[in-house]
Amino acid sequence: MSKPILKRRQILKTVALTVFGTLVAWYVGAILSFAFSSYGFNNRFSEVAVQHHWWFLVWSNLVVLKGYFLVAAGYVAVIYPLVRMWGSVRSFERWGVVWRTLLFAGLLYGFFIVKLMLAKPFFGDYSYLLGWYDALGRLFGTGVQDAVHVLIAHVFPLTAIVAASGFYLFELRRWFAGAARPLLFSIGSVAGILALLVVSGYGVGHVPAEGELAGGKKRPKNIVILGSDSLRADHLSCNGYHRLTSPNIDRIAAKGVNFQRCLTPIASTLESLTSMFSSQYPHTHGVRHMFPNRAMVDHANREAPSLGAELQRRGYDTAVIGDWCACGFTELPMGFKDIIVSDFDNFRVYMSEAVFLHHQILPLFFDNRVGHMLFPKLKSFANYMTPEVVTDQVIDRLKQRAADRKPFLLFGYYSCTHLPYKTPTHYARLWTDPKYAGPHKHELALNVDQFIGGTDINEKWSKLPRQEVEQITALYDGCVRMFDDSVGRVVAELEKQGLMDDTIILITGDHGDDLFEPNCTFGHGTTFNGGDQANHVPAIFHIPGVDQPQRHSQIARTLDFVPTLLDLVGVPPEPHFEGASLAPVIRGEKQSLDLAFYGESSYLFFKRTIPGEEPLFIPPMDETTFIDPDFDFHFVLKDKFQEAVLKTKEHCVRTERFKYIRTPGVHHSIERLFDLREDPHCERDVKLRYPEVKARLAAAMDRWLTTHQQSTTAEIYGILGEDNLQPTAP
Repeated sequence: MSKPILKRRQILKTVALTVFGTLVAWYVGAILSFAFSSYGFNNRFSEVAVQHHWWFLVWSNLVVLKGYFLVAAGYVAVIYPLVRMWGSVRSFERWGVVWRTLLFAGLLYGFFIVKLMLAKPFFGDYSYLLGWYDALGRLFGTGVQDAVHVLIAHVFPLTAIVAASGFYLFELRRWFAGAARPLLFSIGSVAGILALLVVSGYGVGHVPAEGELAGGKKRPKNIVILGSDSLRADHLSCNGYHRLTSPNIDRIAAKGVNFQRCLTPIASTLESLTSMFSSQYPHTHGVRHMFPNRAMVDHANREAPSLGAELQRRGYDTAVIGDWCACGFTELPMGFKDIIVSDFDNFRVYMSEAVFLHHQILPLFFDNRVGHMLFPKLKSFANYMTPEVVTDQVIDRLKQRAADRKPFLLFGYYSCTHLPYKTPTHYARLWTDPKYAGPHKHELALNVDQFIGGTDINEKWSKLPRQEVEQITALYDGCVRMFDDSVGRVVAELEKQGLMDDTIILITGDHGDDLFEPNCTFGHGTTFNGGDQANHVPAIFHIPGVDQPQRHSQIARTLDFVPTLLDLVGVPPEPHFEGASLAPVIRGEKQSLDLAFYGESSYLFFKRTIPGEEPLFIPPMDETTFIDPDFDFHFVLKDKFQEAVLKTKEHCVRTERFKYIRTPGVHHSIERLFDLREDPHCERDVKLRYPEVKARLAAAMDRWLTTHQQSTTAEIYGILGEDNLQPTAP
């Protein structure tokens, strides 16, 4: 007896019910996963989330349902014709429709998972899925690995799309021939396929509009600042690094101005960027750690000058565009009018992201422009505001300004080089060892909950084997290349829009990063140990009118950026700036400004290690901070720890040759002096050999801390100069 042939409506109904049943199971699984993982939190903040924000967590889980419905419709639109075509070759009953639907749904899901884990690993830990992919590379080489990638990520989806599209075209043809009547479904199905492509981001590109600047009056100079969090200057190939990490930045440096020893006064993002854009030290503008309360923020917004405010008054369009590392601009806008960033320093955003990441459907299908319109919160999430998204928005802004010819200040800020150094696979494998099989295969394996809830991580990581350090460093270098590619895209757009001759470009970072230098592990802002790496940032300028490339090795500071940029566009400095304009050096009017570096550390996550000494420390972050509902649910340092945090701060004064560090100790201040020309990693304390140098630098530090007076190198050392000061002991 032959099997009955199912009608088209029966097949459609069965496919739809199967797909929707699959999505319901997926949704329930996500809810259970979230519930059984301590609501996405594994530290003391979980208690706050569950007790005080349970209704918000429930609502966040309900909001995502619209995404499930849209994906279900798209899946039905793609799978239905594939099942129908299979049935035209071999007939089957209802259960045959069910298992074939499940097969195609699984293949589509696998396609999007592979695409996500290779191109956007920021959304979770896919290392367990990457094992087979890594094995292909080890056994057969990267050529076979790339071929498999193309097969899965491109050939499979294109085959499915062509097959489904061909089916619907045939259905339409039959309808027009009078052989069929389901026009509404056919048109709806085609729309469903297109919708699935759009929300998945597959095959959707944005073709930039052509355009040229009209002639006429020359506009004022524009300013574009591009930065990456934790970007070390010494890991750029234009600064002598042994790997080709920054070919696009190198091209800017080859024709521009490179200050190769630029330092930030504090190696922590919020405080550093506040100092950069206000040209003031932290103890002047008042934001001295990464968890300020509303009063501190209001004071800085009210009292601190800023680059954005100065240029807004002169008709500039001002905007900052960035991912989660730029979230501080939501509370400290620094004069920027438009703030387009991830608001990750908000506990409700933090909770929403914990919910959304458990619903894997969102990163799989909605991490794109259409998805961001459907789920606006995605733009506030750290994992969704990827470098590609930031760059797309920067480019869109440039096109707008090219069209309206309005002068602009644009800051594009990225988290590319921030811990845990996680990038798409093609960046991660640039310099890593393909045979490496340790815990840091795809990122620095850091347990966030241990980081938040402990202060002894530095000690645990202090004896990391050399192989592990090399792997982590190679991952970091891949991150640098990812940022460099973003820079390349922005510069290409500036060239295309004819803006290069009217635009100053500055490439920089908020601070550097420790990468297991002597007496260091990872992170930044907790110590001045190991050398300059945590405070040393790029300062590479493209300046229209500068004909010959320049390299300057003397000390510059990020505090000097704002006075320099204003000088270059013809705007006088604000009297409360503490930085100096570097423009006289750029113009050749001076050889050096004789600047000294003054710095302080930030919030102390780790216990410091100083052999033979006992530095101060504070409890872990989840004990010292709380979520302030009256300050937009930001993480805020508790009042009782405000003074304790300030007391743990290290301070530093650095000249071209010497570096003096003062660390608060349990019994007394700990003073150290290093000769950087002989000891760049600060391993040998020479304060007993150079007591006069120590005394002069200590006095300069005291003046800076108590009266805000900066001393130049000449003022510190007098007519002798630091090179002529001789040791008094061997």
